[in-house]
Amino acid sequence: MTARLPFLRPLAVLAAVCGPAQAQDATNWLRQGIGMPTDLHVSDMWRPRGGEIYATDPLTLWQTEGATLSVPDAPARLIGLLERDQGRAALMALIWSNADVVCGEDLSTIGVDTGLAGFVTPANVRALDAYAASEGDLYAGTYAEQLDDPIPTIPFIARLPSGATFPVSGSGWGDGGYPVASLYDAQGNMVALYAHFIPSGDEWLLPPPCDAPTG
Repeated sequence: MTARLPFLRPLAVLAAVCGPAQAQDATNWLRQGIGMPTDLHVSDMWRPRGGEIYATDPLTLWQTEGATLSVPDAPARLIGLLERDQGRAALMALIWSNADVVCGEDLSTIGVDTGLAGFVTPANVRALDAYAASEGDLYAGTYAEQLDDPIPTIPFIARLPSGATFPVSGSGWGDGGYPVASLYDAQGNMVALYAHFIPSGDEWLLPPPCDAPTG
């Protein structure tokens, strides 16, 4: 079954699901807040060099000509929360810190047309363009082999022959528009960035807003 979610998210559907009252790090905040039983998948570390990324479909590269999302230029752990029916990714996240989550921000929407979602830097986009030029198509060669593997149902680090790396995940049940949000600690530091693919009922997991601008 493939879920068809609208590319533009109605605000009425995007009711914020506030995090738990007790202090929790990002991983536990996400696991409790997602509202369904999930299994935790922990992948490799990845560093978004330059501190700017696009949330995009890693084959169509939609939305990679506009504004980027600002993130820490530091190593992050890639994780996934997998729904237990077929083991597909309900959520993927980059985790930079074990600090307690106090607030967050609804940042953007990933538009997905191939059942895949990813976080890529501007340098990654250039590397993907160069790869497509050399192979005659982006969906070819070693990159296509990685995307065809069973692993893309869960978050993993894709690797191009040029050495470029970036996170890719299956987008839950399929195509559509999926929310991307950030989480912050009490000092205003971004501790996580996540994309939510499978909602609980009619609600997406969005963090409580921060009272003051974050750093």
